[in-house]
Amino acid sequence: MTKPILILQRVVGVLYVIAGVGKFFPEVESVEQRLNDAADANHDIAVLGDFTDWLAESPTAVTVFVAAAMVVSGLVLIRNRELVLAALYGQLLMLVLFVIILVGSVPEILLLDAAFFAAAVLLIVVHRRAPAGSSRHRAEAGADTET
Repeated sequence: MTKPILILQRVVGVLYVIAGVGKFFPEVESVEQRLNDAADANHDIAVLGDFTDWLAESPTAVTVFVAAAMVVSGLVLIRNRELVLAALYGQLLMLVLFVIILVGSVPEILLLDAAFFAAAVLLIVVHRRAPAGSSRHRAEAGADTET
């Protein structure tokens, strides 16, 4: 892994931590309002309508769950340890679910989440190509580790 890739990974990690913490501040993002808007937008859609209605009924639980997932996965990317691939796959799943649930009420989510999706895919490719355990040590030492 090259140093620029490690920097990208850590920047993405920091952004996930910030976004996760931001979930608790309605001034930044009102999860409750987002869920209500999604429930309204998805009301007539089979399966998705009932699911978003269910989510909208428990905004605090959804906020805590999503915030914890974002903060933990962001911290994993920042620390660059063993669970990086798991965190990246989890982020991809989370992004896909966000888009499915929210695109009807927040179409601009496609653009923002596409950037995070692309970064996650790039990082997955880099991590899967790197020899096990070697990329982290070389990148932290500052060596050019392009493989």
